[in-house]
Amino acid sequence: MGKVFEDEFMDIQAHIISLCLEFARNEADKVYVLGSIEESSISFNAFFEIQGELKTTNKIVSDTDVVWDFLDLGEADLEKMQEICTRYGRPVPTEVKVVYDCGSGKFDTKYQYESICSAKTGIDSSEIFMKWFDEVRERL
Repeated sequence: MGKVFEDEFMDIQAHIISLCLEFARNEADKVYVLGSIEESSISFNAFFEIQGELKTTNKIVSDTDVVWDFLDLGEADLEKMQEICTRYGRPVPTEVKVVYDCGSGKFDTKYQYESICSAKTGIDSSEIFMKWFDEVRERL
């Protein structure tokens, strides 16, 4: 029996988390991923909780080429997510927020389907990313 939508969709999310864990050299306690898929724009970013401290990508790796490669790979995974949704006739999420608890292996994922980052809203994905980062930091 072939894969179904749910299998392929979960596989791509698992791949995104694997990418993040590898980037953080498996030192993360939690991984926070933000993906934005809007019209002709796709963006990806992540931050990490490591030993009680939140770290953005540039606090983990100082080589900007490595950081850009990581972000590009994440965007490629979001493109695959978009393709899977389209192939199965499912709505494509405009925003994906994933929190992965490395200790328990649990995912907490939230999807949005209305326009969030667009010329209509005047909001950019980096603003949403930093707002989420600040919200999480305040809770730690």
